[in-house]
Amino acid sequence: MTTSLVLTVNTDRVSLADYQKTNGDAQGECNELASLFKALACGAFNGSVAVQKASVAAVAASGTYTIVNGKIAANDTVAVAGITLTCVTSTPNTVQFKKATDATGTAANLAAAINALATVNIYVRATSALGVVTVTANQAGVVGNLITTAKSSVDPDGIAVGAAALAGGTGGALTGATVYHRGL
Repeated sequence: MTTSLVLTVNTDRVSLADYQKTNGDAQGECNELASLFKALACGAFNGSVAVQKASVAAVAASGTYTIVNGKIAANDTVAVAGITLTCVTSTPNTVQFKKATDATGTAANLAAAINALATVNIYVRATSALGVVTVTANQAGVVGNLITTAKSSVDPDGIAVGAAALAGGTGGALTGATVYHRGL
């Protein structure tokens, strides 16, 4: 399994501007960071470095909404990440999705509405197939398991939601930090 390191450097002697002067030059940025670590190691100024390991192979959480077209009705709702989208039979606005003539079409409309809504698509993306909308967290890892899902329908069988939150997100959590101090 591949791992990556997350380094957090605390010092009162260096500002972010010191590392922006390289104008995106990777070699220049590496040289600046090497100088920072050298100065910390030899005691040129005080600071600390926290080292944490993080899994690179994180898996994104996901969940589903299943549409039963004969039972879904106008004003039925789904919620993703706390944002509610309402089923309509007329032209939808930005927080609505249109009921189509079949479950596949309605699911496609719901997925499109989720993907088009800026307050939702920053957290998730949606796909649809055969009446099922799959919502997947944009951020891989356990954090996606916190994204809530819900539904409200006149007929309880009109929309089925897989769970109260996305599930299956793994990895991405940072381990405890090892902190190295120099003078702080």
